Amino acid sequence: MKKTRWLLVVFVVAVGLMLIAGGCGGTKQASKDVVKIGVILPLTGSEAMFGSMEKNSFEMAYEELKAAGKTNFGGKEIQLMFEDDQGKQDVAKSATEKLVNQDKVAMLSGGYSSACTNVVAGSAQTLNTPFLVVTGSSDEITKRGWQYVFRGTAAPASKYTGALWEMIEEVVKPKNVALIYENTDFGSSSAKGFRADCEKRGIKIVFDQSYEHGAIDFKPMLANMRSANPEMIFAVSYVMDAAMICKQMKELDFNTDLLVGGGAGYTMPEFKDNAGEASEFIASTTLWVPNVAWPGAGEYFKNYQQKYGKEPDYHGAQAYATMYVIADAFSRAKEFNNTGIQKALKETDLKTIMGPIKFEDWDGYTNQNKPNTYVVQWQKGKLEVVWPKDVKSADYVFPVPNWRER
Repeated sequence: MKKTRWLLVVFVVAVGLMLIAGGCGGTKQASKDVVKIGVILPLTGSEAMFGSMEKNSFEMAYEELKAAGKTNFGGKEIQLMFEDDQGKQDVAKSATEKLVNQDKVAMLSGGYSSACTNVVAGSAQTLNTPFLVVTGSSDEITKRGWQYVFRGTAAPASKYTGALWEMIEEVVKPKNVALIYENTDFGSSSAKGFRADCEKRGIKIVFDQSYEHGAIDFKPMLANMRSANPEMIFAVSYVMDAAMICKQMKELDFNTDLLVGGGAGYTMPEFKDNAGEASEFIASTTLWVPNVAWPGAGEYFKNYQQKYGKEPDYHGAQAYATMYVIADAFSRAKEFNNTGIQKALKETDLKTIMGPIKFEDWDGYTNQNKPNTYVVQWQKGKLEVVWPKDVKSADYVFPVPNWRER
């Protein structure tokens, strides 16, 4: 009896060890069959509407690539691993370290706010892990000589205004302007670039002030700005601040020939929804519009609308194009290690819905694509392209009517 029990125990232990060994073997095999890509975005918090749009666009592009057999290379399937940075720098740093050290990702992507993107970029460089930025636009991100950091679909903040300056010189021709911007990395970089461009052209800045991101009452700042009587306003704000600024300008009956947003919040459908009638004739710089000439742009816009029931703006297009850049790099990489992927990214030459993507060194930037820019204007509840002329969907309205005449 004792011998039988002893034999039973031995049998159970042996079977258990075999199952454990088999389980370990299966895990190892599975890990060999995938190559992981970590994507860090704000999926909760005040920036979640942007992060969700970008996550949706990543996944939509991935599904298309998978259906075309372009997510499996050398027997390895690309696997996206999303992490939520909550729009907080410390969380972004922790997410980066987790993805690299624990999840063993081959590369990183994502990055919405410039502050969080800067943190991820610095950590990625320290960890020798390729990082492909989606949106974070502070000039400094690609001005530090970091060889593992690449920015393709996002322009440096100071370069958002390329098309705008063409329009200013040909149409607006202001003698003086006002500048307001949120006190973030993106806002400060944009403001710095705008000041330099004004100085170069001899345009006087009669009002120049930063504000706290997420403020509620902008009326004291707007009242002071009105007393400076600017001909044009350049404003850098995320979506809720942008809507509040325009609504409070309307309430104060503060009129100017043109208000132009520096990308970010002024192009979002949520801006129109929150600003209401105050959104009419507000202009903005942007990096992408659905009717650009780049192949696939219109299809992406329509497919996103059908799939998610919302209109994407350039932030979604950035993420969608980034997924295609990643797949292209993996298709050419000799090895799926940090240096192999770094080399493949560096040699990128790809046309996307955001235009051509090449990672070049220019004007002090490292691994930075040269951007295409546009000017858009809200007209009758629709965001119309008004500049450059060859891609316009509507004529610009300038000078804009006073609030009481709109």
